[in-house]
Amino acid sequence: MAKANKGANDLIARTKSEALARHKARYDELVALMRRRMTDIVESFYDLGEALREMLEKKIYAAAGHASLRAFVKAEGLFSYAQANKLIAIVRRVPREDALRLGQERAFALVAYTDATPADDSPAGLVAADARVGAKPVSKASLREIEAATRAVRSGAPKTAAARDRARAEAATLKAVKKALRDAGLAGAAVRVGRDKVHITVARAKADRLAGG
Repeated sequence: MAKANKGANDLIARTKSEALARHKARYDELVALMRRRMTDIVESFYDLGEALREMLEKKIYAAAGHASLRAFVKAEGLFSYAQANKLIAIVRRVPREDALRLGQERAFALVAYTDATPADDSPAGLVAADARVGAKPVSKASLREIEAATRAVRSGAPKTAAARDRARAEAATLKAVKKALRDAGLAGAAVRVGRDKVHITVARAKADRLAGG
């Protein structure tokens, strides 16, 4: 029995050691990639975000003795913790093609905007429908305009019980309409619930595909 236990313990230790070695090798690869891309961050921010997301989600930073992503970025001096989180948020929420077209700052601003709205819109859905953000469609809205729209949404958050109840009712309507649109093949359509009407914006290309059967 003791021999069997020793064999099992040895196997566990070997497995852990091999996993650590793999993560250490991957750690070196990811850090090297980040250092290369830092010189070309305007075009390569999405690659940086993907590397950071892998570092975070698989806890690869632990292979070098770091206790957290915050400790990792501080030790390596690549960028701030806030910037790391911004890049991770972009790759988690915005498809690569959309993010590169928007640029790093506008892509993150769109993430912040969707987080501020009571609707369940996604950045990808807003881009696909070229939905209005503030006074302009996404494709024409500047960084400043998206940020202003986000502030306006936040400042208009319901403050009374009646307003909160109305907001919850509108959110329920919005959710139901979006589900119906998805079931009809119109996922990604932008929906806005007004007092008397529900406004739906669909990308022309998607509508044309539906019309063509």
